[in-house]
Amino acid sequence: MVQIQTNYQSKPVEINVSAEKLIQFLLDVSSCAKCYPFVDVVEKVSDNTFRWTMQERKVGSIQMKATHVTKYTRNANTITWENMPGGNMSSVGKFIISSVNANKSTLTVDSIVETDIEIPKLLVGFAKTMGQREMAQSWDAYVLSIKKTVESGKVTKVAPVEDVVVKDQKFEKVRLQENLRTENYNTMVSDYYDIVTETYQSGWGNHFHFAPFKTSTESLETAVTRLEHEVADSARITKDSFVLDVGCGVGGPTLEICKYTGCRIRGLNINKKQVGIATERARQMGLSDRAGFDHGDAMKMPYADNTFDVVTFFESTCHMPDKQVFLKECFRVLKPGGRLSGSEWLQCEKPSEKDIIQFIEPICAHHSVPHMGSLNSYRSMMEKSGFYVHIAMDLTQSGDILRNWEILDNKTINTFKALPKGSVDPTIEMMISGAIALSEGARFGAFVLGRFLASKDLPRAKL
Repeated sequence: MVQIQTNYQSKPVEINVSAEKLIQFLLDVSSCAKCYPFVDVVEKVSDNTFRWTMQERKVGSIQMKATHVTKYTRNANTITWENMPGGNMSSVGKFIISSVNANKSTLTVDSIVETDIEIPKLLVGFAKTMGQREMAQSWDAYVLSIKKTVESGKVTKVAPVEDVVVKDQKFEKVRLQENLRTENYNTMVSDYYDIVTETYQSGWGNHFHFAPFKTSTESLETAVTRLEHEVADSARITKDSFVLDVGCGVGGPTLEICKYTGCRIRGLNINKKQVGIATERARQMGLSDRAGFDHGDAMKMPYADNTFDVVTFFESTCHMPDKQVFLKECFRVLKPGGRLSGSEWLQCEKPSEKDIIQFIEPICAHHSVPHMGSLNSYRSMMEKSGFYVHIAMDLTQSGDILRNWEILDNKTINTFKALPKGSVDPTIEMMISGAIALSEGARFGAFVLGRFLASKDLPRAKL
């Protein structure tokens, strides 16, 4: 259970009635409440104290049913309300009424609402943003409804004005969610990995990425290790190389490449918990002298220009809202002639609105991905950043990628089944839904895996 706080402060609204008439209407809480959007029932529980029960509504992806008990007090031309025990929402605030003349007044509102919502931690950022928008729209409508009602003497309910006017509401909802994920990416991604890391490790191991399978019996461990070796080999990583692995997770690929090539390597991660796990794993594997891990944002790397021989990534740039900025950072920290090598989640080229709504958005929503790029968009962004692109390929050309989700689905579902009877684990449920979204997207061709190799300054002939 988390608490979401939202705030509202209106500009003065001019109303064509006297200040006293407006005050009396506002003190008639049962009548005034009829002006509020989405209210279900308002009941008087004692003198000047009322229980508000709101309609059950879905705000973004969050189902909400809110109640609060509020006591009203008049002090001159100000009406305050305070929260009383008895609900899952707290509402405090004040109406400030100013007299303009005998037949005209102004109304200003200041309110704070706190709501307890049972949601996973990673959705807190979304809930705050959506709640703030919801409150502003609802209260704007409430104030306008009060004005029209008190002026006309008849209840006139005003519907909230959405800030997005759309032709295709489902598609625009997707765009809105993308914007929210982009705005909250830093906290969202870190919170996501705080929640899923232990389950990922128990069900997936320490290598949080997918790979093409060469045979129907090949293990996931063999497939992902082979891809890591291919990424390292194509980038010509040797014992003399200084490598940066971006979005390193708990250090699976980072430490494998270090062990495989003998290179010096740094892992960069936005999640502090994973940095700690990776650092401890390096110590246990006897690799601390060559492998280290840093906490930081890959779009603002904490490294000097021309530091690394190679930058690698394994399905981490999908979490970055501005992939162009990330690629420019890669170009900056690479030495002249340095290589960029990795694999990534991609959407198909020019997905239809149906593809985005049915396949891409569920993947993004379940995995804290602001949005995905395509094979060609990555190539274009790399070139725009100054890279020469040597490889930009769909990994379905290298093997069967669908087996990833058959294996992962089974592991995740088995973990879920092993939970005590009667327990509900929203994390596991979220991960199962996420795995299904990836599997369906891949089967319909809307979601693909890509592999890239690019170099700083050097043309193909000199690579």
